[in-house]
Amino acid sequence: MRLPQLSTRELKNFVTLAGSASVKDAAEKCALSQPALSIQLKQLEAKLGVQLVNRQSSQKGVQLTAEGVELLHAARQSLQILQDAVSRISPSAPGDAPTLRVACLPSLVQEMISPVLADLARSWRGSRISILDSDSAACSTLLNARKCEVAVCSRPVNGPEMRSELLFSERFCAVLRRDDALAQRTYLTLDDFAGATLVNLADNVRVSASLASRAISAIQVNTITALESLLARGAGAAIVAQSAAKTIHHNALVKIPLADAEITRQIFLSWADGPNPLLDAFLKRLRDSQLLKARTSPWDGK
Repeated sequence: MRLPQLSTRELKNFVTLAGSASVKDAAEKCALSQPALSIQLKQLEAKLGVQLVNRQSSQKGVQLTAEGVELLHAARQSLQILQDAVSRISPSAPGDAPTLRVACLPSLVQEMISPVLADLARSWRGSRISILDSDSAACSTLLNARKCEVAVCSRPVNGPEMRSELLFSERFCAVLRRDDALAQRTYLTLDDFAGATLVNLADNVRVSASLASRAISAIQVNTITALESLLARGAGAAIVAQSAAKTIHHNALVKIPLADAEITRQIFLSWADGPNPLLDAFLKRLRDSQLLKARTSPWDGK
């Protein structure tokens, strides 16, 4: 199949729509009227030949189809790659503007990192700010290689002139299909999945160890996109961290809190020590973020 002609504006508006409470809310963020954004969405669906949004859903928020979820992850990655390339080839000298590159887990981008950076960009006009979303191993490598100024991931980054601190700890939940026999439970434990095969993110080291100790087999995947796709097609269930669960939007899936207290994920903030006022401003805003403070509250399972 030939690649259809897609504009960056279409992709940006679709990403905005996917993360909004309603089409009206998304239209305001995109500086469009609601009918104009709806027409743009229909044109995008026509180009691709698939439905991207479930218009019959009774749930709150914009509900993506399986195809919509897949496009969402691809659009985010493509836009970031393009932005990074433009930043690298820009004729401006590297020292002309303050620079901040944040390496972080993809599950932390939408709710935690993006709002802080958006606020920072308004105060630091002309600065160069970018997000490098990847797994924890890649985030650590980027920081050690000085290809970013700060990393937010599930392990502290150690090395010369590096500083790290624990940002927060989060619980896990089970993600499974709505028609699963366990989907009506208010909470679950790993023992409920004895004899089953789970889908597991390769970066979930603690979950992998807990599954192995219980002789529970697992299909290992590297991305939330792959995990969500397998679950939606009936591959079983998955145990994922709270922040990662919030990036799963498929309406055939539900999220149920996991009661196993030993399964938690720690998120660390690591940065290269040295004079950098823009980095200092980011660290302060992140620590003061209301979204970060909310992490200390019990999870409601949403």
